[in-house]
Amino acid sequence: MCLTDKEQAYFDKIRNKTVKLNQFMSDNISPPTNDTLAWFKYIAKIREIQGNTSNDQSFLATMLAKDYLMQHYDLATYDAAEKPQGAAGLDIDERTQDGKRIIAEIKSTVPYGKKDLGSAQRTSFQKDFAKLRENEADHKFFFVTDQRTYDIVIKKYKSEEIPDVDVVLLIES
Repeated sequence: MCLTDKEQAYFDKIRNKTVKLNQFMSDNISPPTNDTLAWFKYIAKIREIQGNTSNDQSFLATMLAKDYLMQHYDLATYDAAEKPQGAAGLDIDERTQDGKRIIAEIKSTVPYGKKDLGSAQRTSFQKDFAKLRENEADHKFFFVTDQRTYDIVIKKYKSEEIPDVDVVLLIES
C-alpha cells in the first residue's frame, strides 16, 4: 500500500518510540523487587517513551481499515493520518471515485467481560453506533480488531443497534 506523507510520518513516529524503548530496555536492568521508588521511576520512563500508545494503536487500526476499504472500493482519496486520533466525528468519512459515501467507526477495544463489553465500553460503542445510524451513506462499517469484540458485537448488538452496518474483523487470529 502506498502511504501518504502524513501516514509515513506517523509510522516513523511509532518506529522511533520502539527504537527508544528497545534502547532503554537494553541499557537498564529491572530494579530489585523491593525497591518501589526505582520501579516507579523505571515504569515512568517506559511510559514517557511510549507516549500515548492508545492513539498509536488507533492509527494502526485506521490503516488496517484503509487497507480493507482500498481492496474493496475505488476510493477517491484517503489519508488515514489526516484526522487526529480521538477527534470528534466519524472515524472514516470518504467518497468513492463515483461519489458514493463510505462511513465507518473503528474500535481496537478488548472487552472487559468474557461475554460482553464493560459499562464504559458499551457506552462508547453505543455512541459510535449512533453516529453510524444518524448518518446517511452508501456503505457503513464498524471495524474491530479483536475476535471477542467482533463476536460480542455480532451476537449482542448488530441486529438491534446497527442492522444496516457491515461489522468487519480487521485482524484474523
